[in-house]
Amino acid sequence: MQPFDSAEVQFDLADSGTVAPSTNGTHHPSEGDRVAARRADIDVKQEQVGKVLEAMGCEAALLLMPAHVTWFTAGMNVRGLIADSERPGVYTNGRQRWLLCSNADSQRLFDEELDRLGFQLKEWNWEGGRADLLMSITAGKKLAADRPFPGTQQVAERLRPLVRVLSDIEREDYRALGARVTHAVEATARTVQPGMTEEEIAGHVGHRLLHRGAEPAAISVTADDRGARFRRAGFTAAAVRRTCTIQATAQRGGLYATAGRAVCFGEPPEDFRKGYERALRLSALFRAASVPGGTMKTARERAARVVEGTSHEFDGRLAPPGFGTGRFPAEELRRAGHDEPFVAGQPLVWQPRLGPAAVVDTVVVAPDGPECVTPPTAWPFKRVTIAGVPHDIPDVLVRPAPGA
Repeated sequence: MQPFDSAEVQFDLADSGTVAPSTNGTHHPSEGDRVAARRADIDVKQEQVGKVLEAMGCEAALLLMPAHVTWFTAGMNVRGLIADSERPGVYTNGRQRWLLCSNADSQRLFDEELDRLGFQLKEWNWEGGRADLLMSITAGKKLAADRPFPGTQQVAERLRPLVRVLSDIEREDYRALGARVTHAVEATARTVQPGMTEEEIAGHVGHRLLHRGAEPAAISVTADDRGARFRRAGFTAAAVRRTCTIQATAQRGGLYATAGRAVCFGEPPEDFRKGYERALRLSALFRAASVPGGTMKTARERAARVVEGTSHEFDGRLAPPGFGTGRFPAEELRRAGHDEPFVAGQPLVWQPRLGPAAVVDTVVVAPDGPECVTPPTAWPFKRVTIAGVPHDIPDVLVRPAPGA
């Protein structure tokens, strides 16, 4: 996409409306196709780690961080209540791969998660613990590890650019996850009633996510003006009167996606309406900045020009405009005080918050423009055109006021 200036933003209100139900995430490949695709994905990642090992002069890599393990295994789900010191890991020399696992988990993981994916097993007995196994496989070897471990080199920073980019199979999984999150948030917003508490509403969101196989990671529900006071609000016993903003982050297969929607009973209050209209424009600006080479700093600077001289001129100081996501619920894209450039295939969450209003969605960076994985579905939207490219941004759902 070509660079743009914030002055090029324009609304095309004639194209606003309600999106038809989405079919995102409804394609279900056969089990054999799914296994073949995952195995090919893992083979590529093993080769990538092998090249990292060669550059570091190491024999093998020990991966213990959950994000790295789910990345390498193409989405292995670790179930149940489990201590960090008991979590499975991965060991690879770039040519072969092993699951490091407790005997309490190995049978399920191979039956339900890793069958036919080319993994061998190095198992510890839960009574003895993981430490002895790790010592035995690392003794006398020149290893790289993603966590501090005696006699190893740190590999986490070298894996960062690899983990950040979604592969083809991960993009498909991500679209399906985005559809699940969008459904949970929008379906809840369409049924919420005045007088319900934020806690009740959060419960409905969580139920819908779990019902569709996604695990809630974070839920935020802000009633009326509470969002103007707290940018990271969570949910409380406060009851909804006029407006409600619902936001959810969920994970499946180690991937995380986030979406938010706003609902109002009767005409929105003036402060909410103005905040949302400006946040909607910023959301489109941020999406347009979601191209390779873009940065959070660029997005902030463009946002500042849009709200300059308005009542929301300084709201950008209260919360970040967005963050990286994908294998992490939220990742700050900054190192040594400098914003890191976006890369193709990298997921981002944008969350412009102005006054009591917020517009929140997840996109994937692409050279020809971002792909939104949480688009509005049977939901009102406004179309914002920037440098000739349209962006459909979710609008406020206005429902009848009580007694109307």
